[in-house]
Amino acid sequence: MARPHKPILSRDLIVGTALELTDRTGRFTVPELAHRLGVSVSSLYHHVGGRADIVEGIRGRLAATLTLPLGLTWQEAVIHWATAYRDSFAAHPAAIPMLVSQTVTDPGTLARYDELAEVLHTQAGLDTEELIVAITMLDNLCLGAALDLGAPSDVWAADHRESALTRAVTATSRESCSAAAFDRQLDLIVNDLARRAMPVA
Repeated sequence: MARPHKPILSRDLIVGTALELTDRTGRFTVPELAHRLGVSVSSLYHHVGGRADIVEGIRGRLAATLTLPLGLTWQEAVIHWATAYRDSFAAHPAAIPMLVSQTVTDPGTLARYDELAEVLHTQAGLDTEELIVAITMLDNLCLGAALDLGAPSDVWAADHRESALTRAVTATSRESCSAAAFDRQLDLIVNDLARRAMPVA
């Protein structure tokens, strides 16, 4: 009987396996990754440039959903982009600390950010500092919201005291509150950008 073939080593397989390890343990090393794939470390370097390159591959995989459909207003584009960002990264919260620890170099991710920047520039009239502030605000919101969705359902322990927090914790749904908090903060950002928007010729 023929022995089962190993999957053909590829950049996509390496990145996917690194993401699986990160989801399980919160980290990965190149030797761990090679062991998991049943290959030598040197074999990995035929397909990736090192650990930082693998991290960028993970970033690119998570950012692939951030494409903007045609025909949206800039406000709709911001909401669509931010919601897709939050949802994609919330599925892999353990990867977030790793991703924010290095410069974004993945071409696909940079392209997704550039699409949003182009919309904010050409449709909302934001430029230079305002444009970077807007994207930074969205980054902060989406990463924080993604981590929040990965947090325990009982972030605040209800105690036996008659306090406003205890009453609120016991009377509300954690999931619905997280969703409402994200939507409200995103609405605040969109309204702030609308106040700063410049007429586009």
